[in-house]
Amino acid sequence: MRSLKGDYFYTREYLSQSSNSKAKTMWQSINEDKTPAKWPGVKLAGIFIESMAPSFEQPGDTFQSNVFGKPGRSKYIHTVGAIARVNFVSAGGHPFTGIFKGATNGFMRLSSAADPGADNSGLAPGMGLKFLRDGIDSANLVSMFSVDGNPAGDTNFFSQNFWNHIGPASDLPTHLLSAKFGKFTDYI
Repeated sequence: MRSLKGDYFYTREYLSQSSNSKAKTMWQSINEDKTPAKWPGVKLAGIFIESMAPSFEQPGDTFQSNVFGKPGRSKYIHTVGAIARVNFVSAGGHPFTGIFKGATNGFMRLSSAADPGADNSGLAPGMGLKFLRDGIDSANLVSMFSVDGNPAGDTNFFSQNFWNHIGPASDLPTHLLSAKFGKFTDYI
């Protein structure tokens, strides 16, 4: 297979494929570079000058590159994560259609919104789910326990329930972050 860059994953050619074909191509691309990302540190402030719109509006499975050939939107939070292929198995007995009937070509990304650091201050776990669909854009979902993260000292990634609508922030830094997200959605 040819080496594919991120700009391929929002093209008409890509979007028109079957979910199975997209999953194979995407998995190959994911595995081409296993270099871990770095925590942004002070660069995190960049999130406040960047638009949130691409996260909600751009079709496809990657962000378009900017004029410098870099991803059109930087990843300032959840920069370090792990990706796995997943299936969604429906329990049935419901009237839902589409992805809720079940899906075999999905990806899950687990990450922490912030560097847990050496101080063992706890995690801010998050999860992204992407289910590829035949001939159309993916079905996507992100969830967390809280924008504030787990209670102090709690380093168990799965100790809290994940929600796709989380409560308000409790301290100034996360309140500012919530306000940034709130510029584009009522459901941060």
